[in-house]
This record gives sequence, C-alpha cells and structure tokens, in this order.
Amino acid sequence: LQRTGGRTLVRIGTEEIDYSPNFKIILSTKNPAVQLTPDVCSRVTLINFSVTPASLQSQSLSQVVKAEKPELETQRASLLKLQGEQNVKLRELEDQMLAKISACEGSILDDDQVVAGMEILMKEGSQVEEQIAKSDEVMQEVHRAVSRFEPLSILCRKLFVLLVALRDISFLYEFSANTFMNIIADVLAKSKGSGTESEAERISVLKEALFREVGARIARGLSSDDKIVFSTLLARLYTGDEGIGSSNVESADDFVKQFNVLGEDFPWQGRGLNELMLVTEEELGPTVPLLLCSAPGHDVSGRVEAMARDLKKDLAAIAMGSAEGYETAESLFTAATKRGNWVMLKNCHLCTDWLRETFVKKLQSLGQNTHPAFRVFITAEKSPKLPTGLLRLCDIIVAEAPAGVQASMARFFSSISRTRLEDHVRNRLYLLLAWTHAVIQERLRYVPSGWSERYEFTEADALHALDVIDALIKDMGGEKAVLDPEKLPWDAIRSTLRKGVFGGRVTQPIDQSVLDNIVNFVFVPETFDLNFKLVPEVPDSPILPEGTSKEECVKWIASLAAHTPP
Repeated sequence: LQRTGGRTLVRIGTEEIDYSPNFKIILSTKNPAVQLTPDVCSRVTLINFSVTPASLQSQSLSQVVKAEKPELETQRASLLKLQGEQNVKLRELEDQMLAKISACEGSILDDDQVVAGMEILMKEGSQVEEQIAKSDEVMQEVHRAVSRFEPLSILCRKLFVLLVALRDISFLYEFSANTFMNIIADVLAKSKGSGTESEAERISVLKEALFREVGARIARGLSSDDKIVFSTLLARLYTGDEGIGSSNVESADDFVKQFNVLGEDFPWQGRGLNELMLVTEEELGPTVPLLLCSAPGHDVSGRVEAMARDLKKDLAAIAMGSAEGYETAESLFTAATKRGNWVMLKNCHLCTDWLRETFVKKLQSLGQNTHPAFRVFITAEKSPKLPTGLLRLCDIIVAEAPAGVQASMARFFSSISRTRLEDHVRNRLYLLLAWTHAVIQERLRYVPSGWSERYEFTEADALHALDVIDALIKDMGGEKAVLDPEKLPWDAIRSTLRKGVFGGRVTQPIDQSVLDNIVNFVFVPETFDLNFKLVPEVPDSPILPEGTSKEECVKWIASLAAHTPP
C-alpha cells in the first residue's frame, strides 16, 4: 500500500488504484493438495473444508450401522429429531414466560392471570424436561449398541489416513473421500450377513472384506514398486503389528509371506487390466471416469476397444491434442451422456490445460440425469501436469508391465478375445507366445544382465504376434481345417518373431542372440508332446499342460509361481 496526498493506493499490474478499507478477497480451490508458498501463507487465513479423519470415521460408522442395524439407525435418527423438537419447545416456553413477566404491570403476585399462566408454563416445561431426560436415556442405549461397531469405524479412519498419505509418494495417488465411501458401500452391499453370526464374527468378516476390497481397488492405481509397500502397510493395520516388513529376509518370497496375514489369495496386485470388464460393469458408474495411465510407449486403448466389441457397446474414440479434438470430444461427450454410449479420450497428457479448464467441469456436472449405461475412459501417459481435480474424480489403473512371468502371462491371455480361443492347436501357440513375451518382459527388470539395454518391448508387440501367427496359419490353408502340429509353419513363425515382431526393437548382437535362443527353443513341434519342459535347466521347470482349452490354459497360468527369481 502506498499513501500519496492523503490517498491510499495499491498497485495492480501497471496501474495504481484507490484502496478501500472495506476491501476483502476470498480465494477457493477444489485441490486439497494445493501447495502455497510461505509468503502467501503469512498473508492469508486458511480454512480447510476438506473431509477430516474424524468426520470420515463418523460417516463410516453411520453407514455401517445403517447397513447392519437399520433399526438402530432409524431409532437414532428419530431420537435426534425428537430431541431437537423438544429443545425448541422448551425454548418457546421460556420465551412465553419471559414475555408474560415483562408485560406485567405492578407486582406479579397481584396479577392472577399472570400467576395462572406461569403455573401452566412451568408444568408444561417440567413435562418437556422429563421427555428430554427419557430420550437422553434411550439415546445412551442406542449409542452403546452403535459403539460395538466403533472398532471397524476406527479402522476406516486409519485406512483413509493411509490413502491420503500416499500422495506424498506420487502425484498420481489422489484418492478422495467419495472413493473410499463408495468402497465401504460396496463391501456392505456384497457382504450380507447370514443372521446367525455374532456381532464379533460379523465385524471380523466385514474387516477382512474391507481390506481385500481396498487392496483390489487402490493397488491397481499404484506402480509395481509401491504395491508391496502398500500391502505391507495394510498388513500392519490389519494385525496391529508394526514389525511386519521390517525384518531381514533372504528372498522376495519370504518377504511376501510376511503380509500373507491378509490371505494367500489377497489381491495385492490390484483388480486391474486383467479384469477390465468386471471393473467397468460393476465398479464404475456413469459419473466415475476410468483413467488408464501408462508409461511412455504403452498404449492400452486396444483393451477398451476389444471390451466394447465383446459387449457390443458403441464406443467413440477421440485422439486428443488438437483444437478439433476438443470440439469433437465435447460434442460426443454430451451426446453419450444422454444415449448411454461409451467415450474414450486418448493421449490426454497432450491436453492437460483443456482437462483442467473444461473437462473437469463437465465431469463435475454429471448427476442423476446421466444415462446409467454411460462410461468414459481416459488414456494418458504418466505426467505431473495431469490436473489433481481429474485424478480425484477418476478411478485409476496404472498400466505397466506386471512383475513376474505368471502375472505377465495372465494379463496377456486376458487380452485375447474369446473368438480366438476356440481352436486347441492355436491355443497352444498362443500359450507359447504368452510365455515368450513374459520372459522377454521379465528380463527387462534385470538390465543390464537380462538385456544390455532397456528395450521398449510392450504388450502391443505380443498382440501383433497374434496377428502374425493367424496370418501364417491362414496362408498355409489351415484357417478352417484341423491343424496338424507337425505341419505348422514353424520356420516362418520363428523367423518373423526373431527378426520382425520382437527383433525389430533389438540393437545389440548379444541381445539378438539371446532372443533367437528363446524363440528357437519354444516354437518347435515338441511343445505339443507331453511333459515338455520350458526351462530344462531348472529342476522344477514348468511343464506345459496336457489340454489346451481356454480354461485349462488359464488354470495352468494360475498354477505358476507368483514370483520369478532371476
């Protein structure tokens, strides 16, 4: 502020204007993770309207009681309403009494009407006070019954605090209170009690289901390095043992066993791309977008397109990054919300300003009038420029190469359409391709020992290899005929995979030699023999299954070791 000739001036931009002492400015943001500089913090008063852990605990308790003991929640709500009405009635009686006293002229005792009116008011007041005392007693009983679910609500609060703390690890980990409350609602809806369980047993069942659902939904939005950390923290909360994960172990398997307290089949990898159809149909809603975040070079839009074809959904895909794309996206988005179609916005990391200024507002405008079949998918590379408001509105799946041969094979096999998995001979070839692709991907984790360079092998390479195998079989005239394993075009398959599909990314001769050995060993007629070992140098080498139906292949993949040593 500057004072000149009795005037108080303030400089805004390049101009000086008069300053009024009545001036006030209020700034608001929907970003709870906003970082304000120290000089700004010293000049403003901060008011935080975001959800606190205590308020979320109260909301969680109310939701659990409403689902498990609806009669208690109804009684509690009616008592709260009754208490409010009684307090209002008591206040009105007090006001009437004061009004009579103030209107009295002379001595109060000399006015018989005032004395009689006071007696009536005092009698009514004592009755109201008795009612309030009785309702307080009933409310205390209700609170004692509700407090049995208090341990579960405390766990909900601790889980929410953990989710909020994840934002300190990565800009991508933004989980809102609405996301967490939706998880609780789904757990309560799916975990219906039998009616014969005790309350302690019921709370134990809900606790286990809650941790499993949080692990499945949150872990899919984490990078592979952070999933084990998250699972370890969940195990600590589940058991109350802060020592889990802190002891020295000899192998990765021993470390993972430490958080097996959550169950051997605990979904610590998250429910993600392998179950994309389940996620889309059961966990997403018309107002919750699905953000598929990937590393540079990985394109997962094909997964969404294949799912739309299988479900016979109308999917409009728009490549973002240009002004024409923005206009097209806005018009298709508006139309799809009314018709119930699907919309996919691709490469949204190229238009972060449009996402922040326009698209987030459109998502926030979605409500009850949105068609229930509407879905919106967003693909983007990981970028710190992605707006926080979008991250908090979306359900996020981080698409990256899964850790371990078994996980990589499971994800790839889940991407193959149903129509392709009808021929047993082709299924065997697809299984061999899945194994080869998984081994190639796994070796990337051990650069420079696995490969001398970090080549950009992606799932798109394996999907292209599927088309190559189908085309080569079609050229030999075997598309409809019963295929003979001995007569398959093995040389052509091996050569194309070595030199074109996978070999096209390899630049070093030593890596090309390794790739040639992998492909040449796997794609041979002997793989159709019984007891064919994929890794003969290892005593407990995986042996290909006898049958090659889709179900048998999936079962065999699930039987592989979850963790692959170097």
